[in-house]
Amino acid sequence: MSDLEKLKSCKSLNDLAVVLKYKPSALAYILYKLPDSQKYEEFTIPKKSGGSRKIRAPKERLMALQKRLSEVLNNCYSEVIKNYGNPLSHGFRKDCSIVTNALLHRNRRFVFNIDLKDFFPSINFGRVRGFFIYNKHFSLEPKVATVIAQIVCYDNELPQGSPCSPVVSNLVGHLLDIKLVQLAKLHKCSYSRYADDITFSTNKKDFPEEIAYIAAGGDWEPGPKLTATINKMGFAVNERKVSMQSKTRRQVVTGLVVNKKVNVKKEYYRIARAMCHSLFNNGSFYISTMGNDTTQSGTIDSNNNCTAKQLEGILSYIYMIKGVHDSRTNVEKRNKPASIMKAYRQFLFYKHFYQAEKPVLICEGKTDHIYIRCALKQLHQHYPALIEKTTEGWSWKITFLKMSENFREVLSIAEGTSGLAALMDMYKKNIGIFKDGTGKKHPVVMLIDNDKGAKEIKSKLKKTEDGKGYKPYFTENLYVMTLPQGANGEEIEIEDLFDKDLLETKVAGKSFNKKTKTDTKTEYSKIIFAEKVIKPKQHIINFSNFMPVLNHLNGIILSYQHLKGSAPTEKETEALNVLLPTQTPQPPIYVPGV
Repeated sequence: MSDLEKLKSCKSLNDLAVVLKYKPSALAYILYKLPDSQKYEEFTIPKKSGGSRKIRAPKERLMALQKRLSEVLNNCYSEVIKNYGNPLSHGFRKDCSIVTNALLHRNRRFVFNIDLKDFFPSINFGRVRGFFIYNKHFSLEPKVATVIAQIVCYDNELPQGSPCSPVVSNLVGHLLDIKLVQLAKLHKCSYSRYADDITFSTNKKDFPEEIAYIAAGGDWEPGPKLTATINKMGFAVNERKVSMQSKTRRQVVTGLVVNKKVNVKKEYYRIARAMCHSLFNNGSFYISTMGNDTTQSGTIDSNNNCTAKQLEGILSYIYMIKGVHDSRTNVEKRNKPASIMKAYRQFLFYKHFYQAEKPVLICEGKTDHIYIRCALKQLHQHYPALIEKTTEGWSWKITFLKMSENFREVLSIAEGTSGLAALMDMYKKNIGIFKDGTGKKHPVVMLIDNDKGAKEIKSKLKKTEDGKGYKPYFTENLYVMTLPQGANGEEIEIEDLFDKDLLETKVAGKSFNKKTKTDTKTEYSKIIFAEKVIKPKQHIINFSNFMPVLNHLNGIILSYQHLKGSAPTEKETEALNVLLPTQTPQPPIYVPGV
């Protein structure tokens, strides 16, 4: 039974509570007993156009309830619109964005934009309740519709800050979308909506006056039919945000230029590059301010110091828009990145490797991180330079780099050892450009299996004097560790460090297979092994075979601290001497280049 069918079958608060996976008493307490002061937190944020916007963010208990209802309503919304073909509303929806919204209006003679006034606040309690009662797709019991409206509304409106407001606004706004797309088709126009931003576009010689016309003063205004339709559906046009853009000037839809292809404004990109240049050379930068006029250039405002997180968001946004136009192979992108990819890539190197706040550990796969974490938790007393147990939980002294899909895409590298080899190749070039002199405080350590798959990486490393191993130092602050050989000199993978009995553990009657491809009928994969076997048993597993690996990692980090003039603490030195009794009290030093 779908979530929509479940909602339609509800007759009371008790039934709705079951659908939301709540106890009826708990749901009733949140709605009717919990004081308003414990439901929402109110604050304001500045608007780009000036003034301030009131945010009402639900507190923990109500937030959890609203998130659950939001999931159910989003599933219902997907079911309602599945027969409508191309999406009409692109806001707050999976697989939709400002990009998909703008794509509909590329290369048009006219682009007309309007904004709905007080979009969320205009959807009040009565409208929400009435929608769920009378809409043909829902037709809910009045009691159930009332409870839903009580969950999603506050002070007789949809609050900005609630996880329910976006999906409820899309449900209510869908009625407006249907009416306006009919109007658009009648006059051979394209239509889309992104939250409160509405766009019509056409290649007709004259723009249809029913949608927009030139008023006596020479300004464009919404046409009578458009205005009447919007008003009839319970909304109003924000008269301050009405614009007509012809093909002879820059056309913008939801912040993106659409004259030929969807793109960001040139000045926005230019300022982002300026901020990167300032960060990479001076160690700081300032957030840019852009004028409200789409033709106005942005400037660097020395009063708005910016955070790295903000700059990453800006670069990610630009890359999302521009990156879709680059259809080259990974190798081509890696060797000759487009300008935005180059800037974003350099930023990721700066953030994760040059200005790392802790030593960084890079592993081949997701499961390697889990193994190392579990081993360190059990052996934490031996490795105070890596982990510490506090009264509040675990305090990690190292960072496990998450090789996300976006990270690999920007660096144009694959998963596994081939991707790590490519990262090694580009490391010095990308780290060497930073001139602020404040970075490389911590080492970046790459951990790889000692098997045939690591052949490419091994070929880049220098052999030890005895010819049996590899020197860990590679370049800059990058070190590469290979797992030790097996007892008989054989190649091993990290899973081979576990006892044989553990590797033979059955899960749902299936056997563990550490290879990439598994027979799902009889075998389970590495991720299942890590999540279902290692994590639950981490307190009793024998991690002794991991100690040579952790000793090596510990030694690299303490040695790097020594080279950088930060001597290890007495506790760290004592632990190191216990683990490496043949060493002198001074931690071993890996001299770069030797």
